[in-house]
Amino acid sequence: MKTNRVWKRPGSAFQLLALTASLTAIVAACGPTTSPRGASTAGSGKPISSCGLGTGQKAAGVPITLGAIVTKQPGTDFTPTPGIAQAYFNCVNDNGGINGRPIRYIVEQEQTQPGQVPALARKLIEQDRVLALIGSMSLTDCPVNHRYYEQVNFNVIVAGVPFDCFSTPNISGTNMGPYYSTLGATQYLIRQGVKTLVAAGANVPGGDHDISGVQSLARQSNIPFRGNNLVNVPILDATGIARNLVQAAGDGGGVVISFTTAEGLKILEAAEQLGLVDRVKWAWDTPGNDTSVVQALGPAWNGKLGVNAELNLVDSTGPDNLLYQKITAEYAPSIPLGSFGQMGFLAAAIITHTLLHLPASQLTQAGVNAAIQRIKDFKTDILCRPWYFGNLPYHVPLNVDWTVVPQDHLFVQKEGCFDIAALPIDPLAQIRQAEKQQGLNGT
Repeated sequence: MKTNRVWKRPGSAFQLLALTASLTAIVAACGPTTSPRGASTAGSGKPISSCGLGTGQKAAGVPITLGAIVTKQPGTDFTPTPGIAQAYFNCVNDNGGINGRPIRYIVEQEQTQPGQVPALARKLIEQDRVLALIGSMSLTDCPVNHRYYEQVNFNVIVAGVPFDCFSTPNISGTNMGPYYSTLGATQYLIRQGVKTLVAAGANVPGGDHDISGVQSLARQSNIPFRGNNLVNVPILDATGIARNLVQAAGDGGGVVISFTTAEGLKILEAAEQLGLVDRVKWAWDTPGNDTSVVQALGPAWNGKLGVNAELNLVDSTGPDNLLYQKITAEYAPSIPLGSFGQMGFLAAAIITHTLLHLPASQLTQAGVNAAIQRIKDFKTDILCRPWYFGNLPYHVPLNVDWTVVPQDHLFVQKEGCFDIAALPIDPLAQIRQAEKQQGLNGT
């Protein structure tokens, strides 16, 4: 079982392990690599576990422009994802760039206002002439813009939130999104033997769909379902919400929450203050996999919160995740280690290694987006299976993941990689069939 070595108190043996890990990451990030040691894009033979060329020389050529759209508003802040993507690109630019050319990254923030998101997509593509959209994380981008992306032949790599990010042909995520992650959290509770199920999520665009699979999976498993609860964010009455959820579930029931890190933590802290931790079994989708969460939760939560972790433990010691930790510490120290950051790291790593292996003549919008679609077997220790884009009508390349639980202010792995449930109401079964036919996702 893995533990979080980075966050132990100074002076412990764990600190020495953390220092060793950091030094290993620095060598991987800053020194040129002569042979593959980590993950690679299909056919490239290049490791992900370095910042681009790894030359230690600043890139100074004509910039290559990339873009992203991110939601930042009260109660919903997804900026850690493009924030870590920017950090990765900064590291790439300090290590030779894309064969000498630096990456310019334009991140546009949106507040779910009508007309705002389509205007931002057109600005990025038509005015800023970005070669690709990488690391977006938005409540409205996928539903509003996916048809536009199809029209202009852009293959967009996101950290998806709405279901449209996972059910359209030109968008693929470095995550599985709250709908599938909430299913994974529910599966964990079912394996824990809960007597009932209740779900709660944010009252934001698409929030109702994010938690809709809980009811379907409960019915399929013959477990009484006690309701979906949409909560306005930012949360102002966490005490009332925690009390109502526990009452609805009843003793021995299961409560699934789907909120951003800060909002979900409010509910759990309120449950602890009310003495409700042991009344039910708790599970959270991916935003709970964040160091700020385990640092805030007391020992009352030890082993009693199952977090569906779409990506590996944030302190895992594979070469890719060590580089993620190192880049975060050096270039974005204000962003806590967490799944949102890992998603941005992966999006940036995927496009960087794609760009490095394109001839100069193909560093165009058409050339880059065609190359993105060809990505087939991107291996990394941060995911259970290789990542792909591919030519599919729907995209959920991450459909296998872990469960982690808190233990003395650390996250530890509770369950190894398992398949997210495929329900009749979603396309996951068809996606897995297509994966087998096309040899994707390690199948």
